[in-house]
Amino acid sequence: MIVALFITTALAIQMNEQATLTTEAQTAVRQFLQSGPLGKMMFEFAQLEMHASGAVDILIEVLKAFGRQQEDRLNEENTIWQNRLGDHNARRIQYESLVTEGGLAINRDRKKLTQEYEPRKEELNEILTTLKTNMGKNEVAKKNAEALRAEQNSQFQQQANEITEAIKATDDTLEYIKRCSQGSFIEVDKINDHLLFLQKKSSKSTDYIGSIIQALMQISEKQNFADREVQKQLVDLLQSLRSYFVETLQAAYNDEDQQKLLHENRMNQLENEKQVFEKQYSDAYAEREQRSLQIEDTNRLLDTRGKELQGYQDRLTTENNNFSQNQKIHDDLVAAISGEIGFIEKALDVLMTQAFSDELQSAINKAK
Repeated sequence: MIVALFITTALAIQMNEQATLTTEAQTAVRQFLQSGPLGKMMFEFAQLEMHASGAVDILIEVLKAFGRQQEDRLNEENTIWQNRLGDHNARRIQYESLVTEGGLAINRDRKKLTQEYEPRKEELNEILTTLKTNMGKNEVAKKNAEALRAEQNSQFQQQANEITEAIKATDDTLEYIKRCSQGSFIEVDKINDHLLFLQKKSSKSTDYIGSIIQALMQISEKQNFADREVQKQLVDLLQSLRSYFVETLQAAYNDEDQQKLLHENRMNQLENEKQVFEKQYSDAYAEREQRSLQIEDTNRLLDTRGKELQGYQDRLTTENNNFSQNQKIHDDLVAAISGEIGFIEKALDVLMTQAFSDELQSAINKAK
């Protein structure tokens, strides 16, 4: 009697634990699917594919392909960053060396007050030549910065136009489905033509979205979309796709604003550098012309050296500030790519769970 009671109690506890685990798994799946638009769109695509073909193989392959692409992108970004880091360290060491040498030069010039007036004249001639070279480089840097800004803006305009066309193509497809929802089989069959047009308009979007549309085209080859439920699921997916395009367009505008700000900062930096060069050139020229006055020559020389030192310190500060900004951009990009990779890994894990299959089947049953 006692043994039977023990067995009955143990079985009840085990069943309760299994029910709790099942509930927790379903809750985790639902939280993932509701965590953002990509999770929602993945689930909608899974519904569509499951309804159309009875499996989600295309979705799994799409996610795996996109995951490999993002891993390659992350590796490429890290390689580029290592090169940038090397360049930054080289410039930093160079500027620190210039700052140190500038301080030593001031001490040497003070010692040579009464010994090297003529050599000092030649030195000033070399300084003037160097300053002319630097001013020329400064002008070239301005032109390069303007050219880069123009190229960035051109790319932005092209991207914005492409995304806008994709949004319009999506809207046209949705409108056609709406108008033909009560039409004949031939009218509904023309949905495939609209999908083909949408695919062309969004062909320059992200590879992930391009893969989604390509996968949808593969499904459409086996469907005439006369099934009203398939039409409804298609509309839901297209609406999610449109939301993604809108978000991508807003992100492009935000990035364009950031690029404008960086460009303005760069141009201000170059203008300040130009003014420093021009002032150094003016001082050196005046000192050379008034070399016969030993004290005035020396004071001007010390003034020039001090300004040169300040210029090197300013360059070092600017280099470190620019590096900090680039570091943040790199870290943000790596975090974003890693987040996408994490989402894909999580998505693949979720697709393989029984809880997801149950949730998917439940959604399909409710839609019937």
